[in-house]
Amino acid sequence: MKKFLNLLLVFLVFMGLNCANAQEATQNIQFIYINGSNSNDENAKEAYVKGFHDLHKQMKNTFENDEFILKNMLDNGKYSINSNEEILFWGFNSKQELDVIKNNLAEAKKSSPVMAQTIRNILAHCMHDAIWVQREANMQKIINQLHKNVMRAHSKGEKVILLGHSAGSFVTYEYMLHKLKGVNLDLLTGKNDHKFTCIDAFVQSGLGYQLATDKLKINPNEKQFAQAYKDLDKYTESACTPDDTLMGVINFGSPLSLFYSSQISRSADNSAAYQLYFLKYLQENNIFFLTVNFADDPIGFPVSRNVSKADIEMTFNTTLSDEGKGFVYNYSKVRSTGMFATAHFGYWKHAKRFAKTVRDAYKKGYINFYSLY
Repeated sequence: MKKFLNLLLVFLVFMGLNCANAQEATQNIQFIYINGSNSNDENAKEAYVKGFHDLHKQMKNTFENDEFILKNMLDNGKYSINSNEEILFWGFNSKQELDVIKNNLAEAKKSSPVMAQTIRNILAHCMHDAIWVQREANMQKIINQLHKNVMRAHSKGEKVILLGHSAGSFVTYEYMLHKLKGVNLDLLTGKNDHKFTCIDAFVQSGLGYQLATDKLKINPNEKQFAQAYKDLDKYTESACTPDDTLMGVINFGSPLSLFYSSQISRSADNSAAYQLYFLKYLQENNIFFLTVNFADDPIGFPVSRNVSKADIEMTFNTTLSDEGKGFVYNYSKVRSTGMFATAHFGYWKHAKRFAKTVRDAYKKGYINFYSLY
């Protein structure tokens, strides 16, 4: 009997060690949802919280039960999606300004036709926040808050996927531009140090400036520049997203290309080189960037035609890494099955359908970029 108990104890210890190793081997992925235009009150926040919560359950279930996703995105079970989503609700930040517009609309109601007033109300609620959030001071405040959330996940050893609805897609896009280390300083300094940083570290260190045209300019003061260059690694560590943290971005109901068309264009005078290094960074660091709109969503704009790895290499006369598995893909062909007027807010109402659409977008994007079949 004693021998049996000893064997049982050894077996339980062995199983416990295996379970502990399995837990250590599994890394969580934190989904962070970012709202778009809203009516900036508690009711709107509650609606987003409930909607994103319902959507997240479907996203987790759909992703973790798909063989292709399990193999490629979740690395054969190395990663699992956190059951508890995070929601970054920035609607209250613009409440004061929107209240002014509402008061003006109330005054105009006295003399305006019903149809004109209805259209004004739609524009006020949908367009105001979309324009407000693009102003640099407002956007930077939201980016800084989002960065805290991302770094908190990083401190726990978690990966992060950002999901931006409507104007929330502006936040995910600007976050990547400001926080990912896609700036090759060789292009700006003429040095050959192969040093990379993010725009926020570039500006905060005093190394240079971001102009109104979105181009970067080196600090002309040689002494300040030399000191900033010496301190840059410190700023890069504090201001930029660590390389192994962001796993992907999913924008939906996104009018990004409508508001950011000049930045997404490939004109030679629009930092084409930075676009290349940004794309290279995504690809080499296994970061996917998906735009998934319902086909009947009037505010969801396709970003661009889908390109393959070969397209990018030919366009920019470069070679992309064979190790990295990041990609960019647009997929906006599936209808919501709801009413046209409600399609923009139908992503959580039709959560199961949308989750499957995102799953298909990831698979199609991966295959398109790497031509697996």
